[in-house]
Amino acid sequence: MKVLGMLSRKGGAGKTTIAAHLAVAAEQAGKRTLILDADPQRSAASWWQAREATTPQMEAAEPAKLAALIEAARTAGMDLVVIDTRPSVEADAVEVAKLSDFLLIPTRPAILDLRAILGTLDIVKGSSRKAAIVLNACPSGRGIFEAGVTADARKALKAFGVPVAPAVLTQRAAFSHALVSGQTVTEAEPKGKAAAEVNALWKFVEREISR
Repeated sequence: MKVLGMLSRKGGAGKTTIAAHLAVAAEQAGKRTLILDADPQRSAASWWQAREATTPQMEAAEPAKLAALIEAARTAGMDLVVIDTRPSVEADAVEVAKLSDFLLIPTRPAILDLRAILGTLDIVKGSSRKAAIVLNACPSGRGIFEAGVTADARKALKAFGVPVAPAVLTQRAAFSHALVSGQTVTEAEPKGKAAAEVNALWKFVEREISR
């Protein structure tokens, strides 16, 4: 079993959106998946309650109970656990980093957002866990080319010492519409551009977490 931790000490980076989408993508790829919602706002749990599907499984979790819940998931034969976290609490982030096999750090491409993840990156580097930054809510590019602000963000992040995922998620209404109905874009619009982006990100995460 593998554990994927979503980390960002900045709110609004997209942790819950990405956690839900990757968990569903993992289920669609045949992996028994559990989301642990460690954010007191319980956004992931609220999304799950609106679902008709019963998978991926969901468990609301206090940070102090994460280790026990992960062990229970391992005993139950789960293939993947995705941990969604709250922003700003360093102790929670340290615990998630310790428990995860791979860490994904979402950020929007604006310069202030990029600077805001430095504290999160310090935690990641201190944990010695494999990690990657994922650019989220990016403006649309032209054709096969990324938007200028996205390309600039990718260049700036090279100095941060943590790899940047080749797949990015674009700011698309499809993400919001799918979540409102308790779905993800790979379920609501499986042949759409948003679904293609999620599938590309999942393939990257699956490859990295399995190494």
